[in-house]
Amino acid sequence: MSLIILFGPDGSGKTTLTRCLIRELKKLNRNIVYIKMKSHHLAAYLVLRLLQKLKYVPETSSPRIIDYNLRRIFGKSKMYLLLEFLSIMLWYFFFVKPRLSRNNIVVADRFSPDSVASLYTISKSLPSICRKILLNLCRKSIAIYVRSEPYVLLTRKAEENLSETYLRYLLVLYDDITREVALIAKSLLIMDTTSLPKSQSIRRIVEFAKKYLIPML
Repeated sequence: MSLIILFGPDGSGKTTLTRCLIRELKKLNRNIVYIKMKSHHLAAYLVLRLLQKLKYVPETSSPRIIDYNLRRIFGKSKMYLLLEFLSIMLWYFFFVKPRLSRNNIVVADRFSPDSVASLYTISKSLPSICRKILLNLCRKSIAIYVRSEPYVLLTRKAEENLSETYLRYLLVLYDDITREVALIAKSLLIMDTTSLPKSQSIRRIVEFAKKYLIPML
């Protein structure tokens, strides 16, 4: 069982690097499974869609606008947090856990650190027990934190109507979450893609992952 997680703000290059990593790992002749945790799961997604139909939340691709409106509606209530937390746990135990138990290499483009960051953008606080349980899903994983400076993220996600203030807030959240992931992961690589060429980023991530995978093969 091996779990590789790539997490960080949208636009940092997670998806591109994940695809390249999977392509290289397939050369090891092992079964590679790709997963991706979404920002809004199951019940929480249905609530979001209902609110959009009722015009309480705009139908937009901008996470900043969606998060702002959800925070306006649920900021003083724990209902949305509870729905999202339960949905994530159900998704993990019914979708991720079975794949981990089949001697696969599971590569995650977004994982529970991203979910924790998303929950913080909607609620002013996240119960410590929820944060601990969600981040504990990273235990013994090969963790890769992919980040970039706000001005780069703004350029890469220009169509999502983001703001530098919002992105700086996200990076503060992610940097804090990463310190906790470092304590429970098998190993952690922090990859800043602000000025690093794509080819060099790919090479570093592949070498990092193989360093911990090859002894298990």
